[in-house]
Amino acid sequence: MLIVIASFVITFYVQHVSNTQQISALNAKCTALEAKIADQYDRIDAIKLDKAVFEATMTQFVSIQTDLREMRSDIKELLKTKK
Repeated sequence: MLIVIASFVITFYVQHVSNTQQISALNAKCTALEAKIADQYDRIDAIKLDKAVFEATMTQFVSIQTDLREMRSDIKELLKTKK
C-alpha cells in the first residue's frame, strides 16, 4: 500500500514538473508572438503613413497639373492676342 501511495505521489510530482515546463514554454512563445504582433502593428502603421503621404503627393500633383494646364492655356491665349 505504501508503494502505491509513493508511486501515486511521484507521478503527481512528475506531472506537475512537466506541466510547469510546458507553461514556461508557452509563456515564452506567447511573449515572442506578442513581440511579432507589435512589430506587425508597427509595419501596418508605417504602411498607413506611406499611403497617406502618397495620397497627399498625388493630390498635390493633380493640383499642379491643373495649374500647369491653366497656365498653358493662358499663355496660348496671350500668344494669340499678340499676333
